Amino acid sequence: MMGSSSKETLVKLAVLGPTGFVGKAVVKSALDSGYQVRVLARSPEKLGALRDKVEVVQGTMQDQKSVESLLKGCNAVLSAAGGVKEPNQKVIFREGTRILVDAMRKEGIKRLVSINGAGTILPNEKADFGRRLVSFIVGLTSKEMKVSKLAEMSVLLENTDIEWTSVRAGWIVDGPGTGHIMAKEDKIPGQKVMLSDLAKFMVAQISNGEWVHKAPIVASGSA
Repeated sequence: MMGSSSKETLVKLAVLGPTGFVGKAVVKSALDSGYQVRVLARSPEKLGALRDKVEVVQGTMQDQKSVESLLKGCNAVLSAAGGVKEPNQKVIFREGTRILVDAMRKEGIKRLVSINGAGTILPNEKADFGRRLVSFIVGLTSKEMKVSKLAEMSVLLENTDIEWTSVRAGWIVDGPGTGHIMAKEDKIPGQKVMLSDLAKFMVAQISNGEWVHKAPIVASGSA
């Protein structure tokens, strides 16, 4: 893992899903933290004001050449990509994650931090009734997100050389952050997570080895 001086050596982050609700916040947090950022975007115009502050590779996670261009010269990957209401999200995320992992390996990149949902229950994970209920509800209301993240995790769990962290968030609220994140592996620690707190937590994991090969469930604590 990268040490405390990582910002001096970690020149550039590659970001997937940068135009979405979480993605824009992650990009802004990475820039505020002093990182250079390159993003992969199908529709770069959706970046808005961020477009002039980052390098842009136009393409999708299913396009190997675009993904390889995204990662060239980068040191770590942040993925805010989530399932959308389009067909074949399971296939798209399974194959897209395989392309990403292969490209990371070729480029010598080990660190990957991605967004996930509190409704995702990992294989062999013992979840209490509350978490199983959340998973059931997410399956009804946000099926594409749940399916896409399970497909992503199925690939990551097979590739132990990739130092992944999958951040599971529940109710994400856009508003002032509290500056404090609670993270648990086995239970949902709070009702909601503020968007800025979530983004800062994800960016912070680039240089933090505490949650490598783990999927913390996060919520904002008291200010």
